[in-house]
Amino acid sequence: MTKKKGIASKLFLLVVLLTLISCCFLGSTFARYISTGGGTATMQVAKWSINVANEEGGDMTTAVFDKLSPAMEEYKSTPRTNSTGKVLVATITNTGDVDALVSFTVGDAELKGPEGAEISDWGSYGETVIQGLFSIALYTNTADNAGGATEYKPGETAAIKVAATIGALYVYAEVTWTSDDDSVSGAEADARDTWVGQNVESVAYALTYTAVQKSEKP
Repeated sequence: MTKKKGIASKLFLLVVLLTLISCCFLGSTFARYISTGGGTATMQVAKWSINVANEEGGDMTTAVFDKLSPAMEEYKSTPRTNSTGKVLVATITNTGDVDALVSFTVGDAELKGPEGAEISDWGSYGETVIQGLFSIALYTNTADNAGGATEYKPGETAAIKVAATIGALYVYAEVTWTSDDDSVSGAEADARDTWVGQNVESVAYALTYTAVQKSEKP
């Protein structure tokens, strides 16, 4: 009986030992490295940056033309005209990350008297008639080259693409003084031009631009 108890005790110890060994193997087999932590997902917003400057380095608000006279030749059946030539009035640069489409609108001619005073007396002509003597045309180019600029016709010309990062658009304007029309020409037109020379000091046009996004990131 004592011998059987000894054998049973040894078997019990063996079972305990095997169980402990088994647990060790199971633990190393099914355990995993586990780490937890946090982070941040950051999205960079594509930059939108359209910069406009006029020929004097200021904001593009109004292009003003002066020192323009009527044509000096006598009337010979065709309307006489004289123009300022193409003058750089604004440079539009796109320093953003997406392309832009730029379009323009031009306001009516604003005529001022001596020292910028408002003209209250338009003589026998009327403000609309005198305004009608002057017209403005816009031209654009992606290079600073007036000769290669293309005429821009508001309402007819599609918006112009200005590329992201390095894109630039040069805007030129040309004002024309037309002396003769269907109702007045020759000596009567000369008299009207003379009135303008005596009473009008400057002709100004308000220019407005609109830039809309043309591309996207990524």
